[in-house]
Amino acid sequence: MRIIAGRLKGRRLRQPPLGDRAIRPTSDRAREALFSILQTWPRGAFVDLFAGTGAVGLEAWSRGYEPVTCVERDPRALELLRSNLQGTPVRVLRHDVERLGSDAFENVLVLFGDPPYVDAGRALDAIRPHVERWLAPEGILIWEAPVGMELVGPAGWDRFDLRRYGAACFHFWRRR
Repeated sequence: MRIIAGRLKGRRLRQPPLGDRAIRPTSDRAREALFSILQTWPRGAFVDLFAGTGAVGLEAWSRGYEPVTCVERDPRALELLRSNLQGTPVRVLRHDVERLGSDAFENVLVLFGDPPYVDAGRALDAIRPHVERWLAPEGILIWEAPVGMELVGPAGWDRFDLRRYGAACFHFWRRR
């Protein structure tokens, strides 16, 4: 696992031990595709919910998004996350994403969520009431879930894109 482009291009990231399925990093291929889609999007605040190893948040910072915040609660993932973020200004917030309040963030341009796949729908339901407050008017919500899982975005938001990469599917929403 490595950073694909930008300031940290080529930087290798620590990964979970082989066989550890509790932490599922977004693949290099899927991250590359995600950031190819985002390359024309304005840069600004980026939040990586369920950050795990921090690969998505680091890729965002490497490509010019600032500030970047990675949210994670799992102690094993936090160890990898902090190790991978060394030498960067990426902020770590140790918190349960599903318990974040409406005042957790504001003016975020990209809110990316990659919860454990079994919890993808429930986790989206938990943050749905806060998305309007967290995101800037031109902000977008991107949610990673397993292929085939139907998700309902926030009220007043339209899904404007859906991309599949192996077992992963990225859902993209923005305000109407």
